Amino acid sequence: MNKYLITGANGFVGSALMTRLSDQAVGTVRKESGLPNTKATGDITPNTVWSEYLHGVNVVVHLAGIASKQGSSQDDYNKINHLATLKLAEDAANKGVRRFIFVSTIAVMGQTGSFDEESITNPQNDYAKSKLNAELGLKKLLADSEMELVIIRPPLVYGEGATGNFLILQKLIQKLPILPFGLSNNRRSFISRDNLIDLIITCANHSKAAGEVFLANEGPSISTREFTNAIAKGLGKNPIQFPLPGIVANILFKIIKRPTMYSQLFEDLEVQSSKLRDVLNWTAPLSLEQNMQNLKETKL
Repeated sequence: MNKYLITGANGFVGSALMTRLSDQAVGTVRKESGLPNTKATGDITPNTVWSEYLHGVNVVVHLAGIASKQGSSQDDYNKINHLATLKLAEDAANKGVRRFIFVSTIAVMGQTGSFDEESITNPQNDYAKSKLNAELGLKKLLADSEMELVIIRPPLVYGEGATGNFLILQKLIQKLPILPFGLSNNRRSFISRDNLIDLIITCANHSKAAGEVFLANEGPSISTREFTNAIAKGLGKNPIQFPLPGIVANILFKIIKRPTMYSQLFEDLEVQSSKLRDVLNWTAPLSLEQNMQNLKETKL
């Protein structure tokens, strides 16, 4: 039976993974949180000493880091998402950890488009560049190591308690009877927190996962209109989808100084991953509808 170290154990994905693994896992958090089986590391840096958290551990799942947000500098991303990741991997390898799972991001492929395992990487911001640098650094660091590396690149991760764009959509659906996605025929990929957790655990245990990079998704891509309709159904809402032309939406997002929101809501970000099936024999255990059934209204 594996013993796991989960970094970012109080985050959206980490907290649920800790619950799923129970006594198999020890987690690290930045500050004392009172959560069971967790230890505080303080701010993670390229100088953090991880050895005391790695006793008896044979699988590391690295979730901790800083997400794409305002106020973080290129240096912040580089130190925390890139260099601190390499330090953790180095300490884990020295402690005899068997497998290191790095949860990266689909943003290393680009912000829009259709991607598969053969697509070239094309990060568009400092966050995505730091994640790709971490991936490349891990491959180089562990090239001759006995510790096995697995990289997972998820798209938007959704579910009860999610933050970021999913929370924005959830609040819009709770508040507004009309949504602007009636003409949205884009193709986007998503994965729920519960499905991502199942994939992480599969990657921890499957012999063929070692050395692989997996683009995570949970099924056929869908439009933003279909995705928001699924959220609405989970919340017991029935909004009208107004046919707002994309060119108008683009102008409106520029006016409110959120230009990236247009690409995130109206353009494609499609993930096609044959490796999930061919290498891992993995399919998502929960459907979009099943995942949305657990949603609860959040405070506006």
